[in-house]
Amino acid sequence: MSNEISRRGFLKGAAGAVGAIAVTGLAGCAPQTPAAAKPETEQPSAGAAAADDWLGPEPATGSIAETQTFDVVIVGAGLAGICAARAAAEEGARVAIIEKSESFNCRSGEYALLNGTLNKRWGRENIVPTDVVVDRLMKECTYRNKRTILKKWAEHAHEVMDWFIEAYPDLTICTTTRQAVTQEQFDKGILVPLSWPLPEGYNYAEEDFPTFPSSMEFRSSRRDQQGFVVEANLNAALAKGAKIFYGCFGTKLLKDDRGRVTGIIVRDAKNSKYLQFNADRGVVLATGDNAGDEKILRHFAPEVIEKGVGNMGAMGMLGKDVEGNPVDTGDGLRMGAWLGAKVQDYHAPMTHHMGSGMGVTPFLQLNKHGERFMNEDIPGQQLHNQIELQPELTSFQIFDSDWGKQIPFMAPAHGGLCYIIPEDEDESNPNFADRQYTKLSAKKADSFAAQGNTIPELLRNLGFAGEGLERALASVQRYNELAKAGRDEDFGKSAKRMFPIEKAPFYATKWGTAAMLVCIGGLESDEDCRTFTAVDAKNPERQVIPGLYVCGNVMGNRFAVEYPICMRGISHSLCVYYGYAAGKNCAQGV
Repeated sequence: MSNEISRRGFLKGAAGAVGAIAVTGLAGCAPQTPAAAKPETEQPSAGAAAADDWLGPEPATGSIAETQTFDVVIVGAGLAGICAARAAAEEGARVAIIEKSESFNCRSGEYALLNGTLNKRWGRENIVPTDVVVDRLMKECTYRNKRTILKKWAEHAHEVMDWFIEAYPDLTICTTTRQAVTQEQFDKGILVPLSWPLPEGYNYAEEDFPTFPSSMEFRSSRRDQQGFVVEANLNAALAKGAKIFYGCFGTKLLKDDRGRVTGIIVRDAKNSKYLQFNADRGVVLATGDNAGDEKILRHFAPEVIEKGVGNMGAMGMLGKDVEGNPVDTGDGLRMGAWLGAKVQDYHAPMTHHMGSGMGVTPFLQLNKHGERFMNEDIPGQQLHNQIELQPELTSFQIFDSDWGKQIPFMAPAHGGLCYIIPEDEDESNPNFADRQYTKLSAKKADSFAAQGNTIPELLRNLGFAGEGLERALASVQRYNELAKAGRDEDFGKSAKRMFPIEKAPFYATKWGTAAMLVCIGGLESDEDCRTFTAVDAKNPERQVIPGLYVCGNVMGNRFAVEYPICMRGISHSLCVYYGYAAGKNCAQGV
């Protein structure tokens, strides 16, 4: 979720943390016209976009009211942009951060992490070989992403995570997922290893769809969960001299005659004036994803529009700018494409299902026709893909009263239940709640969509009738036969997670499609966060665009086609690592 701290509240808290902080507006600079700006009628090369209906013409900016010069200009104050700002400032660079909201933005708190001091502390060092993780990420993205980007992250992200958390010395590091903490510790912020200890008997190496046991989560009483550590990193950047400009919209990148990016023109929403930020060493785009722009989505991820998938970005649930619009509108894609940068071809909608009531736990699923349609023992992203193919994009999850005995056999997948909390466990621990844990209780049973003392009663309560009811009854009977035989001849589901549905009362939850969090697809990049020109008849070979770097969700080639969830929090972890790398490389001119 986006951080909703007001600018006044942020300044008050930040000032106490780092003293006098340079959060400024532009003033006192003589107006100048950008000599290096491209003509306003100039269009990107044909290779910049296969079809430019989403791109449109490069906007006119009018005269430049004021100009300031920095070494590094970072566009976007989200997780990646803040890490870039701190890294560049610590290299001694003069840093400006451009942000169109009234505060920084962040959401959730999950991070994937391999090896390093934190995992060693938790007893998880070397629990998963880095190449196993990287290869899995490549497979889930159909090999349309870049292995070099993922490999560098897998081997070095733990070093940057140590750097990231050192900015917040009040952090409490727990040893287990639900370790008891005080309210004061929870208010300040805690860090927990996820799915730890592992469910008894779980071995990712034996799974068709492994969930690697090496993720962690920041938690607190704050709505944004991880906001406390993100804010601490912003304060660290500001303490090193970085300046942040809120309510400013990145509009047009500037380049010199040699093709080097030299700055950016922004629109200041306070007075609608255009301002020029020169960047002696380069510009870092950290502008986020494109979920809030329907034209971009329709071009790069049409299934989201065609299927009517809920869109959290378009609803502004991930943050709004100072004019009340969603923050994730693909600004970086357009600015890069207008400059001639290549946009990656296959974007990845983050539509992983989190289930309904029982999470993505692999119980029997039936569609509206009463038919079983998949191997239910798959992760939430793949599960969502299957539901998109069903009538009315709807399914029903069916299980019986022994579900509490079956949960401990389930995989610790993202969004899946796999732990039963003892009935007598004290709930006063502020760290009590976790999506993978549940108690056996009447309250839990009452939360299900339907129940019945017989299977026909349950199915009728779900709306099945006539031939649909007959098909649904036959599907349950067939499933029970396969479960007892110990082999799923129909869909290949693991026998260890097939349980006959026999003990009354019987339960069901109703599923639709999940809401998309973000749509990830950025400018083509590499493991040094550099960007590249598009290929066309005039430019048959891609060239590095000097002075233009990317990080976060506008960094292309991290993911493609779909968001991989074999490790929880991969996107956030890549944001931290490559935010750091982008800021450092831009400051050093790598």
